[in-house]
Amino acid sequence: MDTASANLFPLINKQAARTIQGRHTEALVTSFADKILILISQYGKVGSIIHTSVDQQSMTASAPSSDLVATTSRFLLGAGPSASKKSQLYQVYASHISQMIQHQNPAETRPVVLSLALAIQEPDMDHSPSAAQEQEQRLKDRDLFENVIELVNECNVWI
Repeated sequence: MDTASANLFPLINKQAARTIQGRHTEALVTSFADKILILISQYGKVGSIIHTSVDQQSMTASAPSSDLVATTSRFLLGAGPSASKKSQLYQVYASHISQMIQHQNPAETRPVVLSLALAIQEPDMDHSPSAAQEQEQRLKDRDLFENVIELVNECNVWI
């Protein structure tokens, strides 16, 4: 192995777990030379896989104080219907995590490969939920999101 290859190993792995909304939730983050791999699961399995990268042009065009940068995300596996709640929320997770990494380390340019297997409840199309039920579900979705983001932050490999 040459010295350039030797600098790429060992890979940096960090993992964390906690109970979120009564479900065991695990996160594993691995730093590769060319990508950051993030696996988050409440099922003990790999879930939908999303490739996300930060738009480098938007970073140079935006003001240095801007907290938001443009991201590009695409499902590599397990997208489901694009209109499904889970697919839309997974896109939000991918975008937020990429932006969070960029905010914490502006020099980080590696794309993120994100696997999500989360217990997100799809709406029941047979009957309309009450406003109170919708509000309760939104709060549960937000709580799950915030806890998952904290879990990913515990596994920080990009600083």
